[in-house]
Amino acid sequence: MKKRNILNIALAAALCACMLTGIVTTFADSTDKADSFKVIGYYLGEWFDVPVEKLQAEKLTHVIYGFIVPRADGSVKPFEKPDELVKLIEKCRAAGTQIFISVGGDTDRDGIRLEPVFEKITRDDNVRAKFIDNVMEIVDLYGFDGVELDWECPKPSTSLDYENMVVDLSEKLRPLGKGLSSAQPGTGSTDGLNVWSALSSVSDTALLHFDFINVMCYELMSDPNHSPMWFSNTSIIYWNKVRDVPMEKIILGMPLYAKPSWLQYHELVALDRENAYNDYAATKPAESYYNGLNTFREKTMLALRKAGGVMLFDVNEDTYDETSAVSMIHDTLRAMKGLSNQEIEDYIWVVVDNQPVPFYKNDGMGFPLIDTNNRTLVPVRKVLEAIGCSVDWEQRTRTVISKKGNLTVNIPVGFNEIVVNGVSVETDAPAVILDGRTYLPLRAVLEAYGYVVEWDAFSRTVYANDESHSIAN
Repeated sequence: MKKRNILNIALAAALCACMLTGIVTTFADSTDKADSFKVIGYYLGEWFDVPVEKLQAEKLTHVIYGFIVPRADGSVKPFEKPDELVKLIEKCRAAGTQIFISVGGDTDRDGIRLEPVFEKITRDDNVRAKFIDNVMEIVDLYGFDGVELDWECPKPSTSLDYENMVVDLSEKLRPLGKGLSSAQPGTGSTDGLNVWSALSSVSDTALLHFDFINVMCYELMSDPNHSPMWFSNTSIIYWNKVRDVPMEKIILGMPLYAKPSWLQYHELVALDRENAYNDYAATKPAESYYNGLNTFREKTMLALRKAGGVMLFDVNEDTYDETSAVSMIHDTLRAMKGLSNQEIEDYIWVVVDNQPVPFYKNDGMGFPLIDTNNRTLVPVRKVLEAIGCSVDWEQRTRTVISKKGNLTVNIPVGFNEIVVNGVSVETDAPAVILDGRTYLPLRAVLEAYGYVVEWDAFSRTVYANDESHSIAN
């Protein structure tokens, strides 16, 4: 109990410090954050009936295949689909995507908890050595790039055994140039374990041996939404500020399934395409709380600003069209290409009718910004054209003239007004010209065209929805 209280105090202190400073410590400023960002897909091939060909391996940096299932005597269960695994590895190789093998998991296919099995293996040095040899044999046979240790989760009484397993695995993998990662819980109560005990049972020594940790920010029991944004944020803060894990080694885990319905993301989208953009669906017999594309984008930006990557559990639950979470992450990173860390920190997303309007470094269109009066201004042409407007510039009066259907909105530069079909409407910020580009007061103009506009300050996202559509957030 004392250790749990100390961890709570430490986390609270870290949270307070972050609120005072505004952000978690960032990487040294550079222009390659999008390139170094990890996009990881868990691939439980034996749990899903999805052809390997569907995997968007070229949009992932890593695939983690599950699982090597341990037995108490140090042996392992054979793979059920070895031929599929070979195809998967070939596909990843062709795409330049690393593939790790995950060891363990919460339960096996029969629902048997694996944490007691790990306890039995690691309490005996000989059995542990036998088990690690079996893991390494599989790594060598299939050519995996590394191993993910998914022991969910060690306890204070097995903390040293966990550390011994990690160190021994590392000593086998490093000389071969292979990686080692781990799955770790987020800072919230999860099913069947005391999360604070689990967090404290992973020693600093064990953490030093991991190339990265996948933080499982889902299965939260204290909130109907099992994977809310705050859970992701506080978990990143804990591992970075309390446990000193470098930001680039923290990977934010995101679920592609709902609770308590257990419906997969692609099943929810098949029921109603609008579900792709929401975080809740009133499904029967059980309702569905999950993450939709807008939340996935917000979490990806959170990870870009405060961590080193994102992980999807499980990538087989995704769709394969414009509602794909993998594709959305890929597109988000493309918009971040070439931006410095400060530019990523300041980046504002504009999402119109659930469709992002990205601004790129080299497209010459400028970037949305917040002025000195805390008003959001955006480059005029891109957003107006996104909602179907024609856009013209009248040099004599320095006025942007936009038209859509029977509605004309004139936006004079330097005045706190817009003119809607000849009627002056006062605005709380004027249009301005910066670096040769015209920026408009976004809320006033979009509301003139019948949009409901909302601002999410945490993710720095503007959501604009036609009044005939439901609000995204």
